[in-house]
Amino acid sequence: MTAHTGKLVLAGLMASFAVEAAAQDLTLYSWREQEIPLWEHISQNNLIDGVTINFVRIPADNYDNKLRIDLQDGGPDLFQGRAGAAWLKSFVDAGIVAPLDGSIDLSGLAAATLSAGQGADGTQYGVPFAVQMESILYNKGVFAANGIEEPKTLDELKAAADTLKAAGVTPFSFGGRSGWWLNQVVGEVMTAGLMDDATAQGLIDGSVCFTDEAFVETLATVKGWMDAGLMNAAPLADDYGAMRTAVALGEAAMMIDGAWSSGPSSPMYEIDPTLEIGFMPVPGKNGKVYAFGDGSYLANANSEHAEAVNKVLAFTTTKEFAELFAGMVGELPVYGGDYAIEDPRLAEIAGLVANNSASATPFFAYALNSGEPSYGQLVADGYQELLNGSISPEDLAAKIQAGLNSWGYVGAANCQ
Repeated sequence: MTAHTGKLVLAGLMASFAVEAAAQDLTLYSWREQEIPLWEHISQNNLIDGVTINFVRIPADNYDNKLRIDLQDGGPDLFQGRAGAAWLKSFVDAGIVAPLDGSIDLSGLAAATLSAGQGADGTQYGVPFAVQMESILYNKGVFAANGIEEPKTLDELKAAADTLKAAGVTPFSFGGRSGWWLNQVVGEVMTAGLMDDATAQGLIDGSVCFTDEAFVETLATVKGWMDAGLMNAAPLADDYGAMRTAVALGEAAMMIDGAWSSGPSSPMYEIDPTLEIGFMPVPGKNGKVYAFGDGSYLANANSEHAEAVNKVLAFTTTKEFAELFAGMVGELPVYGGDYAIEDPRLAEIAGLVANNSASATPFFAYALNSGEPSYGQLVADGYQELLNGSISPEDLAAKIQAGLNSWGYVGAANCQ
């Protein structure tokens, strides 16, 4: 081998190494289609040095099952998890997720959001990714066309719904076939609007029973809308996607949903690019929106690319990521310092979260969801029974209470 040839071989090896190093591709599982442009942008611009992300979006209704099956055969390097210790528990117990690497600094994130990625003992497993708000979302164009101002009381809401119905518009679109939506969104938004924070907190610590008239009212209000013909004719036949489509088309005026549906990549704008979405709480006694630290980015403890995985997780804690997240996903990031929000819609959401959000979050409470049947499952199943007319609000409340009592939850002794 001549010296010249040796240099060529060395150069070739170095080039090969460089290509290999630049091609460290990691797979990230998520149910959140709104993050697709964000991760494409990060990869295309090499914002995480030497790492590209293969973002795999799985529909929310099937996400948990698909993730668990794939993790039995290696699975993705990273995945997004839903918020709360109850969801994390089975993954922790199975050794699929491990505590965050010490190199990942979370000190720049809002402290209140960290619980989204914590286990029951407070150990941090994931990096939270968003602050979410849930409320009534309404089609501003439909409201304006029918001369409706944003209702401030339940009576005004009922009057607005009656006006819409008379005009041939479905007042409320319900996607009752999606159980996750019923417990995570409907249940929590109704509680935030109708039940004062202290009573809602009492549900979590067991000092208030689910048969309390304030909780029954949350169920009775939804049933009252259905019985009055104020929602789609077959709410259990429609899923989450159908619900959003009806509002985007203007066939329905309102839905109970997360502000994520108003973000720039929402499929609702594919139906109507001029769509404008408004936000309001259920205007009951409490009159608040529901806000929470959403799920977290988690590392597969069995990934063969731990160093690259930790680089990705570390990037999600930065101001740079926060501003990309706000601008491209259109949701509030969990970053705790100053960052730019240029979108007035997002600024409005930030104001509602800061100034008028409920403090209790039963759906994510470990005390209500650490046994089976969990509160989340009882509420999802129960609302479907309510919507098919097979149970009354009072009997459903008693059924939820009995289900929690069956495994000795924190309020069992107080609520027999």
